[in-house]
Amino acid sequence: MADIKAIIEARKLQKAKEEAEANKEVPKEEPQLAKHKALSIKERVRANLAAKALANKQAEEKTKPEKEVSSKDRLAAALAKYKEEKKLKEEKEEIPPQDKVLPISPPETLGANTTTGMNGEVITYNERQEEFVTTLGKGKSCVLIGAAGTGKTTATKGGLNNLIQSGVAGVLTISEDAPHKHLTSGTPGAVIISYTRRAVNNIRKVQSEDMKHNCITSHKLLEYQPVDKTIINEETGEKRVSRVFEPARNASNKLPSSLKVIIVEEASMLSVELYKEIVLALPKDIIWVFIGDLNQLPPVFGSAILGYKLLELPVIELTEVYRQALESPIIRLAHRILSGKPIPVKEFPKWKTEGKLTLHPWKKKLNADNACIILMKFFANAYDNDAYNPDEDIILIPYNKGCGTIELNKGIANHIARKHGRLTHEIVAGFNKHYLSVGDYVLVDREDGEIIEIERNHKYLGKMPQQPSRFLDYWGCNQDPEAAGLEDEEEEQDIDAMLDSLADTDVEERTTQCSHIIKVKLKDTERTVELKSASEVNNLLLSYAMTVHKSQGSEWRKVFLCLHQTHATMLQRELLYTGVTRAREELYVICEPDSFVKGIKSQKIKGDTLAEKAEFFKGKLEANDGY
Repeated sequence: MADIKAIIEARKLQKAKEEAEANKEVPKEEPQLAKHKALSIKERVRANLAAKALANKQAEEKTKPEKEVSSKDRLAAALAKYKEEKKLKEEKEEIPPQDKVLPISPPETLGANTTTGMNGEVITYNERQEEFVTTLGKGKSCVLIGAAGTGKTTATKGGLNNLIQSGVAGVLTISEDAPHKHLTSGTPGAVIISYTRRAVNNIRKVQSEDMKHNCITSHKLLEYQPVDKTIINEETGEKRVSRVFEPARNASNKLPSSLKVIIVEEASMLSVELYKEIVLALPKDIIWVFIGDLNQLPPVFGSAILGYKLLELPVIELTEVYRQALESPIIRLAHRILSGKPIPVKEFPKWKTEGKLTLHPWKKKLNADNACIILMKFFANAYDNDAYNPDEDIILIPYNKGCGTIELNKGIANHIARKHGRLTHEIVAGFNKHYLSVGDYVLVDREDGEIIEIERNHKYLGKMPQQPSRFLDYWGCNQDPEAAGLEDEEEEQDIDAMLDSLADTDVEERTTQCSHIIKVKLKDTERTVELKSASEVNNLLLSYAMTVHKSQGSEWRKVFLCLHQTHATMLQRELLYTGVTRAREELYVICEPDSFVKGIKSQKIKGDTLAEKAEFFKGKLEANDGY
């Protein structure tokens, strides 16, 4: 009996020991067991098993061979890296550097040929570009025509390289007895000319070092200079002296005979009259190369020579649009305009792509004055919010007067001057008054510049202008009620200084002087020029906004093209196309949809194909009995 009791007691102890061991196996950290003491044994066992399974899985992951996991990760990482590198490479190919351009299609589909430029760069030409390069290498005159994005710049650079390498261009030799102000001996015997300095500066950027110096304006080629001419009034017999600009190079003072090639860039801007002046000054046997886009605006006065040259010289037309150009919504819009297919009014708001292109209609019809005020407010707000940067952006508008550049420039300049607390100066130049501040952006003889200093001209003899003030606006109104009568002492000092200087100044100089001397730093050359005569200051223009005509040959980061109903007579396909293609990265068009559509339908130069345009110029040639 005692043995049985001992066995029972032993079993009880064993069972208690096993239960104690079982309780130890449940971790105290497990929140699901600690929080649920009321669970049944069955549920507790299930929870226990689940916890063990989780622990085993974690342990298995830790002890799993590292080689298997890392190799998979490495493969995935390598694949991701390859895709990223491929994407970066494709992006670089889509926007290639200027010395390497990819055609719209693979070379084999275009019959392209790869060659090496003067500096070792690889250039790929399509069939028409190759034809142009070969033609120039043979020393033949020709015309190169192409719309935006067709690769005229690439073809021109390659053709010029071929001209020089083949020896056709020769070397410039300029006599010391007849020096040229802008050409230098030892450079290639070829010049690239264009009508505007802006166009010339853009051309220089893509030329080799030995050709940069030979990129000049057509007027510099002819060495235009001021000449005083006596003009006699036929009725009264009264004589007066007038200053005009005439070419120093002409039939009796020709350009150097070593000049062999003239390349006319932006030839749609070269007038027939200026072309004739160049011809008179040239030596014999010149190779002419005319490069341009017939879809752009013709010169303001007269006809462009480019159209007539279609009838005289071999013509190579570039029609393939480069792939990276087509990816730009701006270029797509330009070619939509050229096609003559209007954008349906209902689609007008849809023509917006990632902020690069915006077509913005007027909210309601306004007269010219009110429209100009609205535009002033729009650009003031854009300037304050960094949406408009005068350093890189431009405002284009068809007219100078009315809702045009004159008032718009005043409004923008006035806002910027007030915002930065600048003094506004009243400047008297002859019968005109101008209002300017240091820091204003201006055009000096078609060249961009910034006013860096304005000071009184003590040689000026005339009515004293208002004193400079932060309250003086660009229309001559002084908004400071206390301004009157406060400047007497300063005015007396100015008068004393003026009287001291008059003794050293002849009468003729005094009558032509401006009230102030304006110093302007030119943007591209960083040269500083002084403007002190009335005629010089009267030719000075604020340059925040300009006409579409003046913009030809130039490009800006962002273009605001402002079109109003009063511009209807100017709204033609050529103007729209020219304005749109001035934008390099962004374009913002403010225009009524109906006006834009009508402009696309209207053409100044009739014909959609090159042959049709040639017929148009042939008709003009016959009607005028020559050009």
